[in-house]
Amino acid sequence: MIRVLLALLMFGFAGEIHAQDTSQPPVIVRSVLPEETPVVGQAILLRVTVLVPTWLPQPPQFPSLETPNLIVRLPSRATNPVSETIEGETWSGVSRAYRLYPMVPGRFSVAQKTVSVTYADPKTRAPVSIDVPLEPIAFEATVPKGAEALDPLIVAQGLTLTQDFEGTDGVLSQGDAVTRKVTAKITGSSALFLPPLIAPIAGDAARAYSKEPAVSESEDRGVLSGTRTETTSYVAQFGGVLELAPIAVQWFSTETNKVETTQLEGATVKIDAPTAPLEPVISRRQIVAVVIVLAILAATLRILQRFVAPPVIAGMRRRRDRRLSSEAYASSLVSKAIRAHDLSRVYRALPLWETRCPGQSGHGLKIALAAVGKGLYGNEAGDTRAWRALSEAFDADRNRRLARSRPGALPPLNPT
Repeated sequence: MIRVLLALLMFGFAGEIHAQDTSQPPVIVRSVLPEETPVVGQAILLRVTVLVPTWLPQPPQFPSLETPNLIVRLPSRATNPVSETIEGETWSGVSRAYRLYPMVPGRFSVAQKTVSVTYADPKTRAPVSIDVPLEPIAFEATVPKGAEALDPLIVAQGLTLTQDFEGTDGVLSQGDAVTRKVTAKITGSSALFLPPLIAPIAGDAARAYSKEPAVSESEDRGVLSGTRTETTSYVAQFGGVLELAPIAVQWFSTETNKVETTQLEGATVKIDAPTAPLEPVISRRQIVAVVIVLAILAATLRILQRFVAPPVIAGMRRRRDRRLSSEAYASSLVSKAIRAHDLSRVYRALPLWETRCPGQSGHGLKIALAAVGKGLYGNEAGDTRAWRALSEAFDADRNRRLARSRPGALPPLNPT
């Protein structure tokens, strides 16, 4: 009995698993990349295949694989019907080919994409639409050995340059034009790898007018090729020589596995016209800037003179008047006269100081003045000791008077 029950349970569990498996959408979406390591600028073929056990009422909606630094192209007849035998049954579907051209070396990873598929249900034959996630697409592009120093990096089967000149016969006059048309053709790679061809000219003999570069691509039996055409017209302005520089493009050939150089010769055209005028030392824009700055400075000075200077000057005058009318200024005049040993200046400065520092002169100051006068006008020769004594007597008398004039100072104990 136990064995029978276990067998029944296992049979039921297996039936449930089978039911779950059969509930999954019978759609296969696979992506295949070649095993070879891709090279920058060369195509890598990605093939995405969709298979169903019945048929596709509508074509699948394949995703766009656009990725930074990766050129994606669909070759001619990129989508084709396919069939495959799976577990003894024939599945039908569609396969699409993408050509991927890495533009820089490094690892590339395409973001998660989905394929929208509408297929006929195997039981009811009714159309069913689902979105099937695409397998992760990742690869790494490398640089061919020997091409590491190329800038820009161009890897191709072939590269040619051609050019045409119009109007280069003879000497140009002012207003005449010469046109240079350069065409680069690349085989085995995209024209987007081709760099700018016509370089700017130096000097003012002519003015250049360039058209937008014309870039085109084509595919022949799986080989991508393209052209880049640049056209520039030069209008003569002043006398001199117009130098059209030669053009050289370095590229790596997949046929020879070497770096090759394709180049074009330049041209020299004489211009018979008046010489170019000398450029002014200061341009018109600089003159305008200087005038604006000077106007701002003048307005600022005017504002300062009218609104700021008067109160500042008045304040400085009041401060100077307070200083000149102060006791400290008068005492400094006396002290300077004493240090200069000028007795007449001392006698002129003392009355002014006494009016600003009222009080009675001390006996010591009078004795010191008499000693200095005796040394100057008497029979005794004066020396610096008398002046030093006068300076000390003046300082003592000044301190005494200032002490008496302070608020709260006590009267002398014995005024007599």
